[in-house]
Amino acid sequence: MSITTITTEDLRRMEGKEGLILQGCGGDLKEWVDGINEMFTDTGILKEGSKFEDVSAFQYGELTCLLYPFEDVKLDIGKLAVWRLQTHADFGGTWLSDFVPNRLGGFIGEPSPEPERRASVRRQMKEAKTAEPAKKQKTPKQQER
Repeated sequence: MSITTITTEDLRRMEGKEGLILQGCGGDLKEWVDGINEMFTDTGILKEGSKFEDVSAFQYGELTCLLYPFEDVKLDIGKLAVWRLQTHADFGGTWLSDFVPNRLGGFIGEPSPEPERRASVRRQMKEAKTAEPAKKQKTPKQQER
């Protein structure tokens, strides 16, 4: 397990990536990472023995924050979303894709000819719901002459 110190400018260069940010993580950061890994394992959020291994720490104002990136972990995203909402008052949990635009002024990066867009976690959850099949529209019959 590693905890890397990054800046908010580093966060702004993470467009297309997703993760959970916890705000106000005082004390020993290793205890935070171990505690979240244990809690998420116990509640079934982390699946198949996966754990957050490469966590980043950064300062936002007076707060020490931790970014738990979703790369290389197997998550039950629905359970994580419920946990985040239920514990927001305690942990200040937010998604990376919400934090950067709402707190840091948006993502910055190298312009690309056709930027690849990634749906936010919220949109991914909405799209995961089974959609009703689209009804076929009948073509109107032409009048006979």
